[in-house]
Amino acid sequence: MQKKIGYDARMIENSGIGIRIQHILKFWSLKNKDAKLFIFGDPILLKKYDLPKHAEIVPYLTKIYSPKEFLGHPKMAEMDVLDIPHFNVPLRYLRKCIVTIHDLIPYHFKETHASIAKRLYLQIVLRSIKWFAKSIIAVSKYTKDDLVKSFGYRSETISVVYNGIDLGNFAKRPQTKVHSFIKTYHLPKQYLFTVGIGKTHKNFPFLLSTLESLWKDGSLKLPLVIGGISKEIPTELLDFQKQNPNRILFLEHLPYDQLPLAYQGATMFVYPSLFEGFGFPVLEAQSVGCVVLSSDASVLPEVLMDSAVFFDPKDEESLRRTLLTLLSNQKLQKETQKKGLLNANRFLWKKVLQPYYKLYHSILIET
Repeated sequence: MQKKIGYDARMIENSGIGIRIQHILKFWSLKNKDAKLFIFGDPILLKKYDLPKHAEIVPYLTKIYSPKEFLGHPKMAEMDVLDIPHFNVPLRYLRKCIVTIHDLIPYHFKETHASIAKRLYLQIVLRSIKWFAKSIIAVSKYTKDDLVKSFGYRSETISVVYNGIDLGNFAKRPQTKVHSFIKTYHLPKQYLFTVGIGKTHKNFPFLLSTLESLWKDGSLKLPLVIGGISKEIPTELLDFQKQNPNRILFLEHLPYDQLPLAYQGATMFVYPSLFEGFGFPVLEAQSVGCVVLSSDASVLPEVLMDSAVFFDPKDEESLRRTLLTLLSNQKLQKETQKKGLLNANRFLWKKVLQPYYKLYHSILIET
């Protein structure tokens, strides 16, 4: 008898989680004869993406982090398996859920879920998943270990399925296109690049403070271009820009196919994050040949291994020293660039999703 799989795609346009949802559906390899796929989400949004032709879209507009979310969608009762690509689970159907957990940022950085209600929601959901989910996926070994340490999950119940990189989009473009991009967006010919504005764990005050000291003493000439802006720019960053005119530029939100050009045009990608569950941007940078200078915090050494230069994201002298060393050493830049390209190829979507489908096949046999 044909099994039914329900996939919750409501967050398909979110950063990080959305990228994973888009590519899991794009590269979906389970055949219709094995299982019928039902995609739950906003039909208008879903039609913009590359979905399996045999999939059926089920309108599901319940807001993320809402109490109604606990109830799920009535049609979920018909599913044999529910794939929930985030911890926002329908509690009454939890025993049939494969749940993917990306990180515990809302738990470790309380300002992301500051209210008592949201903190309680987080505790209820993560502990319910621990006891009742059909299967649990973490996007990195770091996240898996964090679940074990912070919530007492059993290691053997968690499968690691990494995120990936789509080299169909993130591949080096002709230099003429890069020059045209720089001209279109009025960017300098050389610049440092970073993304992830407005979130505490992204550690922007640290980065800007360090760069300001380098600009003031003349050690650094390159300006900083900040991408990944989807909402209003925080006031403190605008104030910082006023104090450092022509040294900080904000790049408007880019279409997905334009993003590789921003990385490729950069002299270096600097990522000062304090905490990541995976860290898409470092791989996106590497895939187009951009040298990566990264924080050594959380999952980043796991993802990057020896393909980047690392610094301590709480030590300004560490960033200052590694940045200036890397900028002055062309040989090191070329070695890092070469290693980066090889590292990005470890994370091709079709490769990293193999354990995901292996897990699915075992679940479908048991169901």
